[in-house]
Parts: sequence; structure tokens; C-alpha cells
Amino acid sequence: MSLSRLMLVLLVPVVMSGCAVVDPHRILARQIDRLTVSSTLDEHNREAAFDQVWHTINDSYVDPGFNGVDWAAVGQRYRPLVLNAPDDASFWAELDHMTGELNDAHTRVENPARYAQIKHDKSASLGLGVDEIDGRLIMHGISGMSQAALLGVRSGQELTGVDGQDALAWWQQQRAQVRGGSTAWSRDAYVLRALNNLPAGKVRTLALTRPDGTHLSVELTNEEAASPPWIYAHTLNGNLTYIRFSGFDRQIKPELMKLLDQAARSSGIVIDLRGNGGGDGLMAMDLLSRFVKGEIKGAQVITRDHKPVRLFGFSLLDTNPVLQGDAHPLTAPLAILVDRHSASAAELVAGAAQSLGRAKVFGETTCGCLLGFFDYDPLPGGGALAFSEVDIRLPNGERIEGRGVVPDVSITVTRTALEQGADPTLQSALSWLATEAASAPATAAKTP
Repeated sequence: MSLSRLMLVLLVPVVMSGCAVVDPHRILARQIDRLTVSSTLDEHNREAAFDQVWHTINDSYVDPGFNGVDWAAVGQRYRPLVLNAPDDASFWAELDHMTGELNDAHTRVENPARYAQIKHDKSASLGLGVDEIDGRLIMHGISGMSQAALLGVRSGQELTGVDGQDALAWWQQQRAQVRGGSTAWSRDAYVLRALNNLPAGKVRTLALTRPDGTHLSVELTNEEAASPPWIYAHTLNGNLTYIRFSGFDRQIKPELMKLLDQAARSSGIVIDLRGNGGGDGLMAMDLLSRFVKGEIKGAQVITRDHKPVRLFGFSLLDTNPVLQGDAHPLTAPLAILVDRHSASAAELVAGAAQSLGRAKVFGETTCGCLLGFFDYDPLPGGGALAFSEVDIRLPNGERIEGRGVVPDVSITVTRTALEQGADPTLQSALSWLATEAASAPATAAKTP
């Protein structure tokens, strides 16, 4: 037995004997549930899973008004749909659709296969990116070593067919069927997920048209693969630091902090949060703290009972957290790049840095998906529930959920740019940084 598992076993009687006092948010209890919850989805566990999802949201969702939704009526409407679902896949899909009635991207039900992938840093994705531009579906952001890239799929190509169906018709059909989300573009992300995430081994056929008018057909087999968090950096134009990472995962925090240390003498810094779906909010605060000095009012955190998040009586998350700035903060001009897929903790960094006047934000309006949950809640049958337990306001009081971070410099992605392999968002940021560097004193890039 591992040490972590032994600790959980020893903590069971403590947590179970006074969970409302020592673990009111069930932070440890969820870890214990991972060891004890049944993975069998029989009739009893179907009902138990439904009841757990409905009651957990009813009792603990951050907004007691449920975003204006009649949650009791939602439960009554979905109960027969969920319990009488014809198969396991339909059961989990209906349960997820029920949580989607809250129109909240953070509140969702993951089926057992997807939950297993999350726990083990795996994914089964085709690596496709698509943007709807001028009524056409244009490929964008193809994963470099994906099957699609190896078979010739490139940014700028038009997606015209999916499994023998007209691509636009397929896209619109999927859009009509997906669960609710925080914004319209968050729901488009669910359509993109439907395009990419198939059962392992299933084949998807795509028809595409290249910019020169020639056609391409590819067959892609979905394969489960390791999907660890990643981070990389470059030095651009001699003395600009460029950093991009997959998400706010504490596995890569040491490397991120090391890269920021190395950026101390840069004339400008680019943090590229495009496609960054967020993650650990405390890591986001740690990142922000590297760019400010002294104590700065952080984002306001709102809980169901308007009290700090506590465990064993200790505060894990204050309702009014303070950024503990660096003694020698990074002072070089900071450009943050975002797009519609920048979400959650990525939006917190972009929005807070913008509101504090510490960064200029370039790109598209972000997802508008800034709520938070502590961990997945395991469900009978092997799935898991995530539900929003905190709401967040920026230091200036603005709410990002349902709105998004509006960039200082808006960049519209065009098909021409994609066809040419251009990156106007990055180029705009680099031009601004060059101007800032030219107008700054000679010692501005040095660390005190």
C-alpha cells in the first residue's frame, strides 16, 4: 500500500466522524471515495449516481439560485431520461446534459472512460482544430505529430465532409445537440470535442479542400495516448522571452518558474495562453505574483456560504486573497496572447494582469468560463462529477464568467492568415514589445 493510500485509510475515521467540521467541502472525502466507489453501473447505481449529482449540486453549487434555473424542475424532467437510458453511454450523456442546464462549463459529468483518462493524463483525440470563418469550417491548430498532420491535414484547409456527411450540416447538428455551456463559444468547444474524441479504435473520415482547390480525404483512427502537461519557451528577436504551456498543472510549475527567472533580463515577455484550458487557480496566482511587487489585492473568491475554504480548520482559500508580490518582480513589458479556447485559470491570469495594468492582452475574447471546482466527485458506476464551488471576480470587481476577457488588441483569425501560416496575434504583440523596448530607458530590462 502506498503512503498516500495509507494516509487516506488512517484519515477515514477522522473525516467520517466530523466531516462537516474538518472537511466541509469534502476535499479529502473525495479522495477516499476514489478507493471505495463501485464501478458497476447496475440499476441501483444508476439511481445512486443520479441522486448524488442532483443533491450535490442542490446543496453545494456556488450559486444557490442555480443561475436562474429551476433545479428541482430540471431534476424531475431528467430523472426518467437518465434512469431509463437504453445503454451506459446514453446514461452518462443524459446525466451530463442535466448538469448542462446550468449553462456552466465547469459543472459537468464525465463518463468512466473519460474520467479514467483524466486521472492518468491520457487522451483519445484526433488532434484537430477547427474555426468557423465566414460560414466555412477551416482547419486551425493541427497537433504537430497527430495522424492528421502526418496524412497532410494543414491549417487553412476547409473541412467539407465528416464521415460522408456535409461538414457544416454535421457541425450544426452537433451544435444543436451539445449540452449547455458558459458561452456560445464554449458550446462550440463541445462540438470540437465531439469531432475529436471518439471511442478508441473508431475510424473517422474527413474530406478537405486545400487552398489551391484540390481535395484530400483522410481516415483517422482514434488512439488513446499519454497526454502529459507540456511547456516550452523560445528567445525571439534576440532578447524577447516567449513561453507557452498546456495548462495550469503543478507538474510543470517548477519549469515555468525557472523560465521566468531566466526572463529577468529580457526586454519583453510573451505568455501565450491560446488554447490553454486553465487548471490550478493557485498556480495562476503564483504566476501573477512574479509580475507585481508588494501585497496586491487579488481576485475575489465567492463561495456558497461566503466563507473561506477550510480543511481541518485551516483556510485553504480566502475569500479575498492577496497577491504576495515578488521582492524583485519582472518589470519588462508583458504581452499575453489569448483566444476563444483560453479558459478558467488562463482567463484569471489574462484578466487580472490586464486589470492591474501589468500586461497588454492580444487576440480573441476568451471562453468566459471562470468558475472553479476543487476536485472531481467520484460517482457510483465509475463516472465523476465536477461542479462549480467558487465564483471569481477580478481585482477590479469584473466577472469573467459568461463574458470573457476582452483583449486590448483584438485580432480576427482569417483564412488567408491560416493559409499563409501567419500568426497575426503574435506579430502584433511582438511589434508592441519592440516599440516598448525602443522607448524604455537602457536599464529598464535589468532586475533590481
